[in-house]
Amino acid sequence: MQITICGGGNAAHTAAGLLSAREEHQVNVYISFEHEADRWRTGIASQGGIKVNREGDSILGVPGRISTDPAEVIPGSRLVLLALPAFAHESILKEIAAYIDNGSLVGALAARGCFDLCVMDVLGSKSEMITQFGLQTLPWACRIKEYGREVDILGTKAKVEFATCPPSQAVELASFLSSQLDVNLEPMESFLSLTLAGTGQIIHPGVMYGLFHDWDGQVFVEAPLFYQGIDAHTADILQRLSDEIQTLRYSLAERYPSIDLHAVRPLDEWLCLSYADEIEDTTSLQTYFVTNRSYAGLKVPVVSANGGLAPDFQARYLSEDVPFALLATRGIAELAGVPTPTIDQVLTWSQARLGKEYLVDGELTGKDLTSSRSPQRYGYQDLDSMIGAMFCQD
Repeated sequence: MQITICGGGNAAHTAAGLLSAREEHQVNVYISFEHEADRWRTGIASQGGIKVNREGDSILGVPGRISTDPAEVIPGSRLVLLALPAFAHESILKEIAAYIDNGSLVGALAARGCFDLCVMDVLGSKSEMITQFGLQTLPWACRIKEYGREVDILGTKAKVEFATCPPSQAVELASFLSSQLDVNLEPMESFLSLTLAGTGQIIHPGVMYGLFHDWDGQVFVEAPLFYQGIDAHTADILQRLSDEIQTLRYSLAERYPSIDLHAVRPLDEWLCLSYADEIEDTTSLQTYFVTNRSYAGLKVPVVSANGGLAPDFQARYLSEDVPFALLATRGIAELAGVPTPTIDQVLTWSQARLGKEYLVDGELTGKDLTSSRSPQRYGYQDLDSMIGAMFCQD
């Protein structure tokens, strides 16, 4: 199978190495910047491939063509994988759109909210001729050891949820990609489930808001703990964010009884399923976080400021999880007529920290909505039309 990996970061190194180590695949890499492509070519030439280190073993994959010209690597590719942060999905899709073959599998790790609507918007009628897919999150904790040469897989998630459009392809494609990437992909019912079920949209903006909504600008000597720094007030914010998404889930289920949204779980249930053996105290949502061994020692993202450290409000916890996740869910709620006062509270604070305008007087009409994944950004003004698009219906 011919495969093209789009991207040059941690996930792209990992996917390119793993997939090109399989003799049955011809793997190309598309990178937008020539200086990065040159580093890949040089690194691969120096040792004959990309080395992937995992659990004491090393795998050497040998990608074929590394190019900044999509015409050289996209045509003929049965699988096109966007191993990119969400903010780059749209621009890369625009660069490669003309070269994607009908019948291709086009997807992202990680997809984030409303990835399917993004693909449809960019590809237009061609989106009906492909199968879209998305992983809810990266399946690996991976870090480049030497650019263009070597990457370490530090850990692999026990399972990663996965969706397709059309939804009928999810089971078969999840099985195929699981075997190719050596991960456990669990098929979800739809991209709607994938969008609403993302817990990063709750945890990351919610914790940043809870910890810093009344921050007075005083710098830190040391970065504060992130997950284990959650106090009772922050836990309450997280609970209310989760509750509002559950209200939206049940409202959608009542309106569309044929749609299965069971995978859109409350936050505490998701934590128990994801970290069953890591949480010491399940007394409350706060203790789920502060006694979770997997979260031990993880710090708030910070920047240097005034001789100390300050919260980094441009880090991905806000810059990615707000426009490409929480805003997608908020947009669906607006179309469904479901109030979201806590989501609005967090969004209003977050957009001020980001220097953006998404929410204006309780509606998604801000000037920066075009750089988000809300369905309104793609022109959806009624719920039925959005649901029809997500389920690949006319």
